[in-house]
Amino acid sequence: MFFQNAWAAFCQALGIGLTGQDLTATQMGLRAVVVYLAWLAAVRFADKRLLGKYSPFDVVLAVILGAVLGRAINGSTPFFETMGAGAVLVGMHWLFAILSARSHAFGRLVKGEERVLVWNGEVRRAEMQKCHLSERDLLEMLRLNGGVADPRDVAAAYLERNGEISVLAFRTARVVEVDVLAGVQTVRIAL
Repeated sequence: MFFQNAWAAFCQALGIGLTGQDLTATQMGLRAVVVYLAWLAAVRFADKRLLGKYSPFDVVLAVILGAVLGRAINGSTPFFETMGAGAVLVGMHWLFAILSARSHAFGRLVKGEERVLVWNGEVRRAEMQKCHLSERDLLEMLRLNGGVADPRDVAAAYLERNGEISVLAFRTARVVEVDVLAGVQTVRIAL
């Protein structure tokens, strides 16, 4: 009860209105500023994952959080309770990230697993079909992410859990000549 009274006083002081009924454009704009600043701080301190590449695990949070916080702005739900629901969502995401880091099985359940698209220069077409990737998509990603134009030059390429394709090219051998005895023998070593 104390928090609701304090929140009511805070909302009145800011002029953002307590309920969604009869909100003015100015009040909705002020609500948008408050929601934006509050959740910018929450995301900044909560988890670096939200700022990086998105996996389906992260996209779900972003979509739901956007929908929930949008209601706080337009006043279709109570402001304080809606902000609390957003905090619960971020907390669940944080908890699931911790559990995923500690349990491979849980991580696979919520984040999925990587798929091998190329192995030892051979394209795994069945895997590409499961991932709905065309040959052109694969070639584009090999060029962009591995600097490789031909799959035969790829040791491995994976469709990662975040949707990116990582590429490990075969290492090119480097030949080094070593003089064993000056003027007598030269040994060539491929590294």
